[in-house]
Amino acid sequence: MYQLRGIRRSICSRHFEEEDSGGHKLYIMGEKYKSLKTAELSNWTGKAYIGQRKHVQILQSIEELASPGIYILISEIEDSYQKKIYIGEADEVNKRIAEQFKQKDWWNDFVVFISKDANLTKAHVRYLEKELYEVALKNKTTIETTNGITPPGSKLPVSECDDMSDFNENIIFVLNNLGIIDFTKTQMDPQNTDNSKKESDVFYMSVPGGKGENAKQAKLMIVEGTYRLLTGSYIRKDHVSSFASHNYAKLRRQLEEEGFFVASENESYFKLCKDVDFKSPSAAAAIVRNSSMNGRKEWKLRNGLSLDEFENRQVGS
Repeated sequence: MYQLRGIRRSICSRHFEEEDSGGHKLYIMGEKYKSLKTAELSNWTGKAYIGQRKHVQILQSIEELASPGIYILISEIEDSYQKKIYIGEADEVNKRIAEQFKQKDWWNDFVVFISKDANLTKAHVRYLEKELYEVALKNKTTIETTNGITPPGSKLPVSECDDMSDFNENIIFVLNNLGIIDFTKTQMDPQNTDNSKKESDVFYMSVPGGKGENAKQAKLMIVEGTYRLLTGSYIRKDHVSSFASHNYAKLRRQLEEEGFFVASENESYFKLCKDVDFKSPSAAAAIVRNSSMNGRKEWKLRNGLSLDEFENRQVGS
């Protein structure tokens, strides 16, 4: 399931290890550890442990995990691009995972991040917890956070804040590149549209209204591998009854409740007031039309070229 890019592989009797030319390493531990995984990056003091509920007891015997760390509990959401997660920190992260095993039964997978040189303190992991939580909140279309309250964080000297921001970027790199969690947005302001894009790069979709009304339009751009639904797009209010139980309907309700939609000049529509990034063009189309849609066919350039045709040309060029 998990792969880093550009990896050379080698297999021995006790473990499976991948390492690229930059020193990035994915290590799968032997039978004694039930194939618990670790991941490391070159020139980074951090280390990730990647596992499932069956590995929780094993963690208790790993000495370096009896130290401050940040952890993420993860569950897949069926038929959805979202993953349900909980972000936490602890002085002894292996013990906290064991407590969470007893207290929360919804999660199946976990990732733990520690420092190999034992330089992370309680203040550091509390800082990391809040920073990662705030990034997760910006990823509405791929992540559902279950933290009941916003982590308090901690105050650090400016130099240490910079170090922890770098540490957090590496956490996100590992999670993204191993396919554990998709962060569609990390550094970008969700209200800041990429104005360098040309009008010819915008995909449009017709949004029908009530009987006798002229259809409106929604707009989409491909930005850094994600599909960005643009501010000002019209959002249909009425929905197809069969869509009510769909996971995209749940995501739509979440966006509406969190203020992404505002009233428009027409009662049949909302308007999108913030850009939203999606991993799937069909998810963006479903949010706009309030029904299940094939986004690759429905999103089209001004010249009539569908998103599917456009991407096929890009692959072939």
